[in-house]
Amino acid sequence: MPIAHRYTRPDQFYLSSSEDYGCPPYNSTPDDLPPRPWGGQWPQYVNGLWILVEDHRERKPPAFSAEDAQEGIAYWLPDDTHHTPARHMPTPGPLPRNVLAEQPAAPEPTSQELTVRLRDMRDSRLAATDKYLLADYPIGPEELADIKAHRQVLRDLPQQPGAPWDGGGDATPWPALPQF
Repeated sequence: MPIAHRYTRPDQFYLSSSEDYGCPPYNSTPDDLPPRPWGGQWPQYVNGLWILVEDHRERKPPAFSAEDAQEGIAYWLPDDTHHTPARHMPTPGPLPRNVLAEQPAAPEPTSQELTVRLRDMRDSRLAATDKYLLADYPIGPEELADIKAHRQVLRDLPQQPGAPWDGGGDATPWPALPQF
C-alpha cells in the first residue's frame, strides 16, 4: 500500500507518514522522503520535492522517533545578557545571524558595587560581635577591649588602601576575631 507523507502548512515541513487508503489529506504527498538519518536536518516539501533544511531543534521521543531524535542547540543573541535564558529554535531552519554559542559572561562589578558588598559583609561581621558588648555577657575587661578594637578595625576597613578589593571575598584582609 502506498505511503502518504504529511507536511505542515504553510511552511511544508515533514510531519508524519501513514498508509494511504485512497483518500490522502490535502497536505500530503506520496513522493519518497530523503534517506535517514536526518541529523541536524529536516525534510521540507518545496516545489514538488523533499529537500533537507537545517534543523537545530531539540527532537526527543515520543514526539519524534528514536531515529530522528537529536539534542537542540542553545544560543544567545548579541544583545542578550548573562541573565537571559538560552534560546532554542521552535521550527526547522537556520540559526539567526550572529548568534552566540555560549551564554554572555556577567560583567565585572563596578567599584561602587564592590564597596556595597564589602560594607554588607562588614556589617554582618559587626552584627556577629554585638553580643559581646551586652552588659550581661560574661566577658573580662581585656577581652572586651579586644572585641572593641576588632570592631573598630572592621569599621575602618572600607577606608583602607586597596579597598574594596574583591567586595569582601578571599582577597579582603579581614581581621581575625579575637579568641577567648
